[in-house]
Amino acid sequence: MGNWKTCTIADLGMVVGGATPSTKEAENYDGGTIAWITPKDLAGYSERFISHGERDITETGLHSCSAQMMPRHSVLFSSRAPIGYVAIAENELCTNQGFKSVVPNENTDYMFLYYLLLNNRQRIEHMGSGTTFKEVSGKTMRSIEVRVPESKEEQIRISSILSTIDDKIEENERINKNLFAQVMALYKHFFTESVAEHISCRADEYFDITIGKTPPRKEREWFSTNQKDECWVSISDMGNCGLYISNTSERLTHDAIRRFNIVIVPDNTVLLSFKLTVGRLAITDGEMVTNEAIAHFKTDKAYINPYLFCYLKSFNFQSLGSTSSIATAVNSKIIKAIPFVIPEAGELQQFNEVALPAFAAIKANQAENRSLSELRDSLLPKLMSGELDVSNIDL
Repeated sequence: MGNWKTCTIADLGMVVGGATPSTKEAENYDGGTIAWITPKDLAGYSERFISHGERDITETGLHSCSAQMMPRHSVLFSSRAPIGYVAIAENELCTNQGFKSVVPNENTDYMFLYYLLLNNRQRIEHMGSGTTFKEVSGKTMRSIEVRVPESKEEQIRISSILSTIDDKIEENERINKNLFAQVMALYKHFFTESVAEHISCRADEYFDITIGKTPPRKEREWFSTNQKDECWVSISDMGNCGLYISNTSERLTHDAIRRFNIVIVPDNTVLLSFKLTVGRLAITDGEMVTNEAIAHFKTDKAYINPYLFCYLKSFNFQSLGSTSSIATAVNSKIIKAIPFVIPEAGELQQFNEVALPAFAAIKANQAENRSLSELRDSLLPKLMSGELDVSNIDL
């Protein structure tokens, strides 16, 4: 094992804040090409590298505020609302005031710095202060003590182990996006561009549609994080899970399910969110339960699920609203009554020749990513503390 030293974040690179150009001035944003990142851009973002956010800014916008351009491979760290999002700049960019990013110096491997901040984000979060919301100041960020290898080569050895795992995870995610894009293109070819006649019915005439439930929030005994309890799906979980959902941030006890007569959703069931955030979709990978904002399209015809998923993905939920706000207009009665176009048997068979294997491959890739993520997360603290010796690893 090489020599390690105790130092501060400031010893590893320059801590850089950000700023927001006035949103009242259109010239700060219209036609802008300068990448400008906010914490919102990293919400649910699963990749290590980021190139652009939702909104770019102009040269005028950049010079109108204290935002600073940072070079490629700077490590972004959100310092408020929330604290702890970490990403690597894929190109030159700047951020808003919600970051205390680090531009690594010549003695610091940028990928090692990324994993170092990832490993310390909970500790850094506890250092935040503020009454309205916690925030980590630039002074605090610069003064945070960490232990790192003195040798940059050893930093690279450590980061390369973790990076190899993340490379595979990101490759699987790219494959899954490509597979789903192919399935959606095929769906449009067969079912939206087709001139064939199709029969329609109410969704609840074809599917057994049930709705989830939430026990009283004040009674904490019903909620759990125990892996032996039942996964309880929220809209937030559906935003981050991919095509299939297999785990949730919260679980319900078996007593809660019995006490409140909560519907158990079978494996391989399509879920649809219809309150507040309308139109999120997932397929259950295992038996689970959901809250009351999610509908379950249960069927004994499992072969229909890829078609149903694509149908709902393409569905115009705005057409269901009877008020100006779709989030408040849609309810379970409306969801059960939405029109469902029954596919013609021959078309469905041709579609499923591609869709079923593609969905199976996506499911397998997601399962592999869960295993890889668990491996990475178990190695991360051991590698970043020096517990595992990497000095003999050849790069």
